[in-house]
Amino acid sequence: PDDFDVRTRVHEYGGGALGAGHGVVLACRWDDQRVHLIDGDEVRAVTPEPIAHHGIRWAAMTVLHGGAAFVAVRETHGADRLHPNVNVHGDDEAVNELVHVDLVSGECSVLVSGPDFVGGPWVNHGGSRIAWLQWNHPHMPWDAAELWIADLAGGAIAGAARVAGGTGSAVCDAAWDGDDRLVFCDDPSGWWNVYAWTPDGIERLQDEAVESGIPRWVSGDGCLAVVGSSPDGDRPADVFAATADRGSTHLRHIGVGEIPLAGVASISNPMAYGSDVVAVVGGPTIANAVVRIDPASGEWTPLSDAVPVPDGATGSVPVPITFGTPDGAVAHALHYPPASDTHVGPDDERPPLVVLSHGGPTSAARTSIHLTAQYWASRGFAVVDVDYRGSVGYGREFRDALRHHWGIHDVTDCVAAAQHLVERGLAHSDRLIIEGGSAGGYTTLLALCTTNVFAAGGDMFGVSDLRALATDTHKFESRYLDSMIGEWPAEEPTYVERSPLSHVATLTTPIIVLQGDEDEVVPPSQSEVIVDAMRAGGIAHAYLLFAGEQHGFRKPENIVRGVEARLAFYGRILGFEPFDQVELPEFVPGR
Repeated sequence: PDDFDVRTRVHEYGGGALGAGHGVVLACRWDDQRVHLIDGDEVRAVTPEPIAHHGIRWAAMTVLHGGAAFVAVRETHGADRLHPNVNVHGDDEAVNELVHVDLVSGECSVLVSGPDFVGGPWVNHGGSRIAWLQWNHPHMPWDAAELWIADLAGGAIAGAARVAGGTGSAVCDAAWDGDDRLVFCDDPSGWWNVYAWTPDGIERLQDEAVESGIPRWVSGDGCLAVVGSSPDGDRPADVFAATADRGSTHLRHIGVGEIPLAGVASISNPMAYGSDVVAVVGGPTIANAVVRIDPASGEWTPLSDAVPVPDGATGSVPVPITFGTPDGAVAHALHYPPASDTHVGPDDERPPLVVLSHGGPTSAARTSIHLTAQYWASRGFAVVDVDYRGSVGYGREFRDALRHHWGIHDVTDCVAAAQHLVERGLAHSDRLIIEGGSAGGYTTLLALCTTNVFAAGGDMFGVSDLRALATDTHKFESRYLDSMIGEWPAEEPTYVERSPLSHVATLTTPIIVLQGDEDEVVPPSQSEVIVDAMRAGGIAHAYLLFAGEQHGFRKPENIVRGVEARLAFYGRILGFEPFDQVELPEFVPGR
């Protein structure tokens, strides 16, 4: 139906809202968060109706052999929880479990309960074995996620055992090769590489200083495709992985090498499709699309309509850079030079620069098309998308470098990226801007409050008060700050010191703030305290609150409004009038 919005709220970030197999198609509907069976024009809810709004949420539906049942991650809240689960703060937490659901009766049987979080699941060809991930507070899934396997029969499991992951390593994806061989990604070496489990033990299939893995922010994201697998496992399948190598991503045939894909600079979510691989591919100047790849030749064929790119646009091709930091470390980034099909800047004028601070902070600058970066580049700005310490794609040591240093290394590296480009003559020292969303908004605010490098900033649903984030956020991230800042509440003074709100007395830089009014991850109060402080301090600013938006804007009109408002705001601050006919949001001038 046209009004069927497929999306799940598990972990608040969603993912894994669709499941298909054995002639069955399942989808989680946003309005009620129930799983629905889709059969042509017929749509039928198959999971119970929650007591509270969005009280029961589902993700990662995996249809079992025969198509009569599925297993999935279930997250229950409030009155819908069947048993209490109290977190470290003494508050009631959501309960995450692995559940078996009968598609005829709707009966739900709990398979795995007890861990704070579960992920996967993956069921072997014959339906006799199930694998899943589990992890506990205070760890995030990229810190110490365990891989478990059990026998599966009906709505019950037996013989559950941990086979990999845990303290010091984190399994992030898995896929069955037949009934008795499970391929998975783990990082005990410091790099996410590919391994295989059989009843006889574990074999390492990859030994490289590259990342065949991604942080498990959302359900359903993966990096493995097992091609040519047979139920009896009479021969090993070919294993392919989406691999990050120093910031770029490509398709790797494990044990063989990289598969060159013409015109492609990024690849994600590979899946087996017969003897081929289906994946999402794209590049900095080409649109993302679902494609079918012939691994033997590297030829690929689009299977979906691509994200549109303006007609005739060539775009800016980013250049990977590595630069030193004042404290003797190194960081990485993608530098986008200004690029317009119709306009160029004066030969003797250095361009303004927009520094992009990505979210997470356990995330990374992306080599797929970045429409925001392309927008700024097409308007005459240079852009640098910073992989500060803590970013993924460079191994565990680089990722762990931000532990207990969030608000320090990320700010240092963003400032260093801007100064590096200024020193090379690629940016104007008086026209530097920094912006970011969520964790990137936090880094943006702290950089603006504690340095005088930037002329303006853009904060999208950023964290201003770490104490509020520690005590008023969702379950998935409720202990994230233990590793990023320090254990709460024992390290409360550090939370105060690292909060942008504690430094607004020294803030003089104009900021535009964007916020969704339904954000459960970073509530509007986090933005409003910064806006109130700027108003009280007489600092030029603008504030846009978007109705019906959660953590990250999804409505096209709001995305457009957000970027155009920032262009108008930066124009006001830097003293130029945008060529685009954009409306300046309500502007509060400084004193």
